[in-house]
Amino acid sequence: MIVDTPSFGEVELLNLTSLSYESKMKILEMRNHPKVRAQMHSQDIINEEGHLNFIELLKDNAEKQYLMVNYQKSIVGVIYFTDIDDGKHSAVFGVYANLYKKLDSAGSVLMESALAYFDRSINLKKISLEVYESNNIAVNLYIKFGFSLVSSFDQGGEKVLTMQLTKNDL
Repeated sequence: MIVDTPSFGEVELLNLTSLSYESKMKILEMRNHPKVRAQMHSQDIINEEGHLNFIELLKDNAEKQYLMVNYQKSIVGVIYFTDIDDGKHSAVFGVYANLYKKLDSAGSVLMESALAYFDRSINLKKISLEVYESNNIAVNLYIKFGFSLVSSFDQGGEKVLTMQLTKNDL
């Protein structure tokens, strides 16, 4: 699927279930990067078997969509929507960048791609996310793209912010 973003033009989104084995392994490597893991709720290293099983389970799961983001022939990262609730028209949103191939404005490419997909491709009105308060770069990126603070909670001594965006905010 191609989405048109305001600042970057056309960006390709590929469902993880349709990727080649090689691309799935690149996604696994990105997800296991120490800086990416440090910002996830589950910080365990994911093994190949677990990763491939997870992707296989996505095929029959309407509540989760994971998409690899390609821009200018480079894997920028992954955007995902989980806990998709058609009745409430809501989902939980997440993103992680490819830290092995740094791309200028990777965060903005990922966010614009996600918001274009959210706005045009899925029947949602509201997305929320959780981010560690100490992750200033991500918090500022989410604010830049219209997310607002809803609540916060403590997780293992770290403050986690819950932020939300509705289609009315776009």
